[in-house]
Amino acid sequence: MYETGSKEESVTHVTTTEARGGSRTRATRNILTISLLLIVIILAVALGFGFFETGQSGADNVNTENAAQQSAGLSPDG
Repeated sequence: MYETGSKEESVTHVTTTEARGGSRTRATRNILTISLLLIVIILAVALGFGFFETGQSGADNVNTENAAQQSAGLSPDG
């Protein structure tokens, strides 16, 4: 069932570039750097134009009403 002999192993030598599975260019790093800079610029422009500005939400109105009722000595339930 089991073989008790030694098996020959084949050893394949590859270059560093082949072992990494890619080329040694800086293209990936450049793309990531440029993309990150573009994202930061776009977010800065969006903040500058106030795209993330919000008015009062329903929760803000409820909190304001609750605070007014508490200061008047009423319970928030009515």
